[in-house]
Amino acid sequence: MLAAAEQLMNLDWLNIQAAAAVSLADTTLLNADTMGFVYELKMALKAMGDMRAPKPTFSTDQIPDLTGRVMIVTGGNTGIGKETIKVLLQHNAKVYMASRSPQKAEAAIAELKEETGKEAVFLELDLTSYASIHKAAEEFLSKEEHLHVLFNNAGLMLCPIDMLGPEDYDLQWFTNVVGVYTVMAPAHFGALTGPLEGPFLFTKLLLPALIAGKASSPDGHTRIIATSSSGSYLGIIHWDTLKDGPARRKTNSQELYFQSKFANVVVTRQLAKRYADQGIIAVSLNPGQCDIIAVVGP
Repeated sequence: MLAAAEQLMNLDWLNIQAAAAVSLADTTLLNADTMGFVYELKMALKAMGDMRAPKPTFSTDQIPDLTGRVMIVTGGNTGIGKETIKVLLQHNAKVYMASRSPQKAEAAIAELKEETGKEAVFLELDLTSYASIHKAAEEFLSKEEHLHVLFNNAGLMLCPIDMLGPEDYDLQWFTNVVGVYTVMAPAHFGALTGPLEGPFLFTKLLLPALIAGKASSPDGHTRIIATSSSGSYLGIIHWDTLKDGPARRKTNSQELYFQSKFANVVVTRQLAKRYADQGIIAVSLNPGQCDIIAVVGP
């Protein structure tokens, strides 16, 4: 898929769109290999199109008063997470900044307090550690009965290939997917159409508070919001690369990142389908091109 994207970079934008339109319109003439390329082309076009996204029609000024709402933002001490917390504080939400480094979190909380007059609550969370995830969830649940929005924002990007998580999982996969959702059954995801089994960690451990939160939410719903990426358009899940081994070593950090962002979309959609009847709305998003510092390792 990366090869398709690289080819596109050498072609004129309008010619790309025209060629793709013709190919997609007459798929009856295409064999399986060509169909695969057309799909890759379509996804690469979508990713490139997001780089030219129009100006937003929504402003943060349109966010209603969030007094009484409790929210968690993972990876909240920098980048998208920090900006999210800033806006939530400005609208009177109680926000937990779930971050790995106490020093960085405390500095970010102090800075946000100067800017907003409101103070976020630090929640220590290291998504590369089972113990830390359990501890963070237990600490939150000891303080709050209701959780109205969980922003699954934290993640790693483009780690060196030799970086691994617990149980020899690829570090990006573990941090961006397993540590966040932990819907991992014995065979990685297991059957996604079956009941969610496994340790479930952060999101799973917080589900009781999310389900309870609908009672105090004005619209009767709570939310799980996952920060994905335009890279999700360029990735699929290669099951033999999730843990370290020959297949993983033959790929590269970018491909591993893309598949983790694609998994964010897949898992969030499953959460939406499975918990809709319990009042939970789950969505994933592509934040677009952002001027942020990428976290490349623990």
